[in-house]
Amino acid sequence: MDNQVITEPETPAAARSRSAHWVGVVGTWVLLAAATIVVVGLAAITVGPKFLPYQALVVRSGSMEPTIPTGSVVFYRKIDAVKVKVGDVIVFAKPGQETEKVTHRVFQIGRDPNGGRYFVTKGDANGTPDPWRVPAAGTGWIAVTHVPAIGYVLADMQSPLGRLLLLLIPAVLLGAITLYEIVTDRRAAKA
Repeated sequence: MDNQVITEPETPAAARSRSAHWVGVVGTWVLLAAATIVVVGLAAITVGPKFLPYQALVVRSGSMEPTIPTGSVVFYRKIDAVKVKVGDVIVFAKPGQETEKVTHRVFQIGRDPNGGRYFVTKGDANGTPDPWRVPAAGTGWIAVTHVPAIGYVLADMQSPLGRLLLLLIPAVLLGAITLYEIVTDRRAAKA
């Protein structure tokens, strides 16, 4: 006796239900991956520097283009000022505006009349060096790497509207996926 299993062809409704299930599964994973990337990125620039030995800042001007595009997140590590050399990219408080951070390249290292060292800095896109001198004493921050464009997203996510959207968009997408699965399951049950 031959043990053959005879199966009936899949109905169009069952095929739609199966594909709807996979759309929901894939959509959920994509949504979770995107949310994870945003949360990790936000943590890297807001929480990480409080506990780990680095800084992360968003570049908001084009003075270092094309090396560091506007909107990049730049990661810095601590360095002794005596180890900084010409060509290194550093971040420092803009003289006279201590709350504003500047990321520029060390163009020249000089000595003042008292024998103290200072850095002459220059943005890669600027034609001339900066008009100020940055004291080369103690420790500072040197650029290690940067991630282009993500700074725009992360900066926007820190605004009140961005935080609201960070909650609303995933909620709406999850609701839409759930509603889609409910509707397709009911259609499959009727077929």
